[in-house]
Amino acid sequence: SVEGISVRHPDRDGAVLLNITFKVEPGEVVAIVGPSGAGKSTLLRVLAGALPADRGEVRFDGASRAGWDPERLAAHIGYVPQDSRLFPGTVAENIARFATEGGADRGDVDEAVIAAAEAVKATDLIKRLAGGFDHRIGLDGRGLSAGQAQRIALARAFYGDPAVLLLDEPNSNLDAEGDAALLAAIGAAKARGRTVLIVSHKLGVLPVVDRILLLRDGEA
Repeated sequence: SVEGISVRHPDRDGAVLLNITFKVEPGEVVAIVGPSGAGKSTLLRVLAGALPADRGEVRFDGASRAGWDPERLAAHIGYVPQDSRLFPGTVAENIARFATEGGADRGDVDEAVIAAAEAVKATDLIKRLAGGFDHRIGLDGRGLSAGQAQRIALARAFYGDPAVLLLDEPNSNLDAEGDAALLAAIGAAKARGRTVLIVSHKLGVLPVVDRILLLRDGEA
């Protein structure tokens, strides 16, 4: 739930977001729409914890974000930023959010990586890369096409089957096959009771959407 979220504009007077309030239930898919500059990406960044709000509260299961252990909460949130934002390392390490560096069991991580890739139907795409899941990529996905980077970022969001999925233009670089895979993945997540918020200008996502949140000039 989001209660009165406001974010000031960093470069000028006024707000990027102004007093945004709404609630999303488990198993519900909400599309966030609006013109460019309306605050859609900023809202998802606040929900993901990538940007602090200047005012207001974000709650998960009724508890304020401030009351959650950040690492524990992060495991329950899958986030695809607008620019995919991959990091130097292997495809598997990126999907797993570099979990083995934190001491996670390698076998468990590998199993979850494969499950995440399967969830977004990215397995065949990854296997076609040199080295497959061990294919090394550079900063910001260097060495991958925009579509490949976006599919891997989607798999990362689905890693661990998180309760909340925050998807910012996750299909902006996808072809028809990728669009179909995304739609199927969202539908399956919805059936498992996951909460999904998606920013997209493509109408193809509408069949799985329950509600639409319209933002205009930072207001809902």
